[in-house]
Amino acid sequence: MFIVEIKFDDKVIHTNQYKSLRDIANNLGMTYQQVADINCGRFNPKFINKDFLYQPKIQIQRIKNELIID
Repeated sequence: MFIVEIKFDDKVIHTNQYKSLRDIANNLGMTYQQVADINCGRFNPKFINKDFLYQPKIQIQRIKNELIID
């Protein structure tokens, strides 16, 4: 289980829980590799478009199984 938080200009514009990195990628319109890179803290220059003036900040946090309450 993962919690995703997307901020733009220090304002939260998206927050949600997802079961897998694949679910995150599908929902946000990103590739699995981009999501995996963000999850493990790797910077992926293919993700940043030089034509974009602003980039959102995306945080992905894994929730430990013992902390999940159904």
